[in-house]
Amino acid sequence: MNHNQIFILFALAFFLITFAATMVFVRRRGLNPKGVLGGHVCGAIFTFSATLLWLVVTLFYIIDTNSVTWFGRIALLDNGVVRGVGIASSSLGMLISILGEVALGQSFCVALPKTKTELVTNGIYHYIRNPIVLGTILLVLGTFLIAPSLLAFLAVAVNIAGYEMKIQAEEDYLRRVHKSDYETYCTRTGRYLPLFRRKEGK
Repeated sequence: MNHNQIFILFALAFFLITFAATMVFVRRRGLNPKGVLGGHVCGAIFTFSATLLWLVVTLFYIIDTNSVTWFGRIALLDNGVVRGVGIASSSLGMLISILGEVALGQSFCVALPKTKTELVTNGIYHYIRNPIVLGTILLVLGTFLIAPSLLAFLAVAVNIAGYEMKIQAEEDYLRRVHKSDYETYCTRTGRYLPLFRRKEGK
């Protein structure tokens, strides 16, 4: 097993362990971390399928690096510089994800919460509204750059599309539940990146 396989194995383990640990943390506080689909069944299935595709491609690479060739190797991206960018992207994604999960705390929910939860605006949520999704996408993108294949690229594309659908459903829910508080929050934060505004008079 080479160092790229070891890194991706670590990244995959991090993704699964932190997700499971957060679910257990929320459940032990008597809350439901699964939530409800709230009529967004198709979006949930799409997102789950996208994540599953990424997991399969990633596991194949961990087991055998030749899987890059099996899945349509992209020769242009198969070099040390791109792999370095991929490691950096994955590392940043893992950091952002854990910051998001910690800040959410017991408000973490896979789908929409069954009962009204607090609008979390502290920690990394003070700057962006969807750090966990951003971190996940950076992780998926990073693993693609480390092991570039057409199937891995498809995994990136469908994950971006799936999580975008999930976010839109969540934002509709938050607008209904938190009304003006959420609208005000949106005016000072970006969906994925912080908003930078010039101070008045400058």
